[in-house]
Amino acid sequence: MCFSASVSYSAAAVLVTTGVYAVQQARRLHPPYWMWALVPVFFGLQQAFEGRIWQELDAGNAGAAVSFALGFHFFSHFLWLWWFPLCCYLVEPGQTSKLEKLRKRVMGGCAIFGAFAGTLVYSVMVFHPEWMTVGVREHSILYEFSVSFRSPIHIPINAAALYALTILIPLLISSHRLIRIFGGLVALSMVLASAAYSYAYVSVWCFFAAVLSLYLVFMIRHFVGTIGGRPRFLAG
Repeated sequence: MCFSASVSYSAAAVLVTTGVYAVQQARRLHPPYWMWALVPVFFGLQQAFEGRIWQELDAGNAGAAVSFALGFHFFSHFLWLWWFPLCCYLVEPGQTSKLEKLRKRVMGGCAIFGAFAGTLVYSVMVFHPEWMTVGVREHSILYEFSVSFRSPIHIPINAAALYALTILIPLLISSHRLIRIFGGLVALSMVLASAAYSYAYVSVWCFFAAVLSLYLVFMIRHFVGTIGGRPRFLAG
């Protein structure tokens, strides 16, 4: 994200440490909740990759930075697209009404679409790293990916909006109140990152989201405090 390698590494250390704590707490819950506890850990690893990117750029090794950028984009362009929808799907209550059935179907659809789109996009990145350039602009890392062909497929929504909707819709329609709050915070972080750092949106938003993932530690603690790992008070 912004500023320097030390900021990214410091964020990584805090995220991984608190994430490990959340995982330890989540072991007292049903397995689906463990996925939520792992989010800060994964964001910490993503920030560690960006710390290494900073180091390579500071050393003038822009080419070497691309390899670590692929590690960063594994999370941003592949994992998060299906991880958050799947997390929401797995902890959603049973399908006892038409609304609950519809909600689960939407979440499942977002997870499937995210997995497909993420696999497609990230595969292109892995097989064509020469299409990626990494640089610094106004104390933020700028990732650019230029393909050498035009796709014949046209969709009535841009890629950034589609990315946001794939992640946000499951969060915002969840029957769990604290998950909806997290979705609202993620949506706000997307708007702020786009408005203030549009030139380095990917890097900046991932940093904001990483910080917000600490909220999930609080959420896991509340899950643990409920009977049988079922957060009754979150519903509604």
